[in-house]
Amino acid sequence: MQKREVIVLELIAISDLYGDERVLRELLPVLNKTEKDNRIAIVAGDIALNAVSPGYYNEVKKILLSLAEYMAHVFYVPGDSDAHDLNFSADNVTNLDKRHYLLKSGNLKIGLIGLGGAPKHSVRVGEPLTYLWDENIQVVADGLKSELKIQLEKVMLERPDYLVLVTHAPPYGVADRSMLISLNEILALEEILQDAGLRMVREEQEKPRIARNPRHLGSKVIGEFAKYYKPDLHIFGHVHKQGGKADSEGWTKSFNVSHLSPIPYKLTGRKFLYMRLERKGIDWHFESVVVKNLPFHDFIEAYL
Repeated sequence: MQKREVIVLELIAISDLYGDERVLRELLPVLNKTEKDNRIAIVAGDIALNAVSPGYYNEVKKILLSLAEYMAHVFYVPGDSDAHDLNFSADNVTNLDKRHYLLKSGNLKIGLIGLGGAPKHSVRVGEPLTYLWDENIQVVADGLKSELKIQLEKVMLERPDYLVLVTHAPPYGVADRSMLISLNEILALEEILQDAGLRMVREEQEKPRIARNPRHLGSKVIGEFAKYYKPDLHIFGHVHKQGGKADSEGWTKSFNVSHLSPIPYKLTGRKFLYMRLERKGIDWHFESVVVKNLPFHDFIEAYL
């Protein structure tokens, strides 16, 4: 009896790039372009910084096509700072927002479904973001659940070996807790925004700082869906301070992959999710893109 070919599929997952080309210049050299045939990338939103800026679509296109040079396929969902109607696609680039895709690699079948945007309660009031939804409105919540369920049912007809849920927002209660940002991180954020020609308004300077407990910023709609339908993998971003965290509850392995973002990780180094999938199981870790053995002065310039 002839044995079936065993294929290992590599998966790279990142989020919250905000159009920062420096992030890609750190990430891409870590990857081997000649071994891309069995490697895919997932970008869990906030690809560029400002959806209303004239250069937004060019930023998105440049980032996704740069990644695609190193991948057999790139999948993405738009984040809250991305355009709601973002629909850039290429031969090996696919938007998963409210869509499904069956990826075949050797003897592996990977089913992917996605949801972009973020719940309004997860951002500050008045932020100029373009893809938010209010899941406290029942008709909105029901609509999102229905969209996810329809895509799930379609892709499950193909009996995939793994089901992957890709969202920008975390599920409620999983790697989604807010944390106060430090002064050094505020300064790093301002530098990034200035480079993009934007300005950060710090309302906190105009009123006394009030200590507040961390709160959950995740989506209850996404959380209920994941808990009930139990995807094998759930990949998301959005809550930067929880980037690099993984959780395993029941059947689903969940990953917040926003640790590659320069906000606030310029000070602590950048990490992306690296995963190897086989029919017998998965192996994963968060891998750093910080250049090792840099002279001290160069390290300070690059990361502080």
